[in-house]
Amino acid sequence: MNKQIHIVSFDVPFPPDYGGVLDVYLRAKGLKNLGYSVILHCYEYGRGRNHDFSEIAEEIHYYDRKTGFKSLFSKLPYIVKSRNSQALLDRLMQDQHPILLEGQHNTFWVNELSRNNRRLAIRMHNIEWHYYRDLATNSKTYSERMYCRVEARKLRKQELQLKKIPVFCISKSDLEYYQNLGFHGIYLPVTINSDLILEPVEAAEGKSFALFHGNLSVSENQEAIHKLIQENKRAPFNFPVIIAGKNPSPVLIKKIEAQGWQCIANPNDSELNDLMRSCSLHLLIGFKTSGIKLKVIRALLTGKPCIATKELVGLPTLEKHSEIWDPILPLADKIQQVTAKNQVATNRLEELEAEFGVEKLEAALLEIGF
Repeated sequence: MNKQIHIVSFDVPFPPDYGGVLDVYLRAKGLKNLGYSVILHCYEYGRGRNHDFSEIAEEIHYYDRKTGFKSLFSKLPYIVKSRNSQALLDRLMQDQHPILLEGQHNTFWVNELSRNNRRLAIRMHNIEWHYYRDLATNSKTYSERMYCRVEARKLRKQELQLKKIPVFCISKSDLEYYQNLGFHGIYLPVTINSDLILEPVEAAEGKSFALFHGNLSVSENQEAIHKLIQENKRAPFNFPVIIAGKNPSPVLIKKIEAQGWQCIANPNDSELNDLMRSCSLHLLIGFKTSGIKLKVIRALLTGKPCIATKELVGLPTLEKHSEIWDPILPLADKIQQVTAKNQVATNRLEELEAEFGVEKLEAALLEIGF
């Protein structure tokens, strides 16, 4: 009989189209491959409830978030207080299976569960209060800035109340942070498998392009696009650029198109996969060191050349397979240098699996008795 495990997700991981939910999706799939029967619990607030989850779970349950002023003015962080479904707790209490809480978001019921001797672990996708502190710095309005500052303080305070629960850390730097606070921290990077490979195809003649993709409503990616625009003005690229992703603002689209580039808003999975497979090179630009960017791994698994900033790739294994750009130098020169090599696409899966394969997930679970 398969072992059973509950996964409580902060969002619905269908489709797995951004880093946080893709991490949840791949871990659930990894658990299933290891012989676990996954019972998936999702807070749903806009991504729908009509999904085929058979690839990753045997059961799925959906819950509403309790948004509004009552959650906003709680002493608890808003992202925690708004995920306080009694129905979730009732379902979790029906058995003794271990429970993996995805993110600090899902820690509202930890005291109740701990009192009932439940085996718990938290997957930390980042240091959440750091994330909100950075959001405050980049907020454009006073109200957004104040909300993010208050949320960061609440998250930092509430984080310290979770010390008795093992935490799975997505990066070595996050692991060091939590261990220094006295947590039982375990390094667990993202879990990858061959399903992530996008077989490369050559762009049609005269259709070569560089691709930047990501959630375009996120300040970190907006900052990266502004840097790309500055670099193109500094020294024009010899390559057309396509920027694709979720929810770009009309202002951002206008700035992108003013460069003679194309902006593809809200591509579906198939469209984005086709772009990733057929581009001539990936532009993996970002200036914040936090977690592991799954889009870096996905880009590398296309086998195409990847020009990246050191901050974004983060790990030596990823850096080894990337063309690291030093922003002191013109990006146009780096693009010309990389495209002149005319590199053949290479399969990097075997080496990346050594760092991010399902064995790391299995070892982490064994360490805490799951």
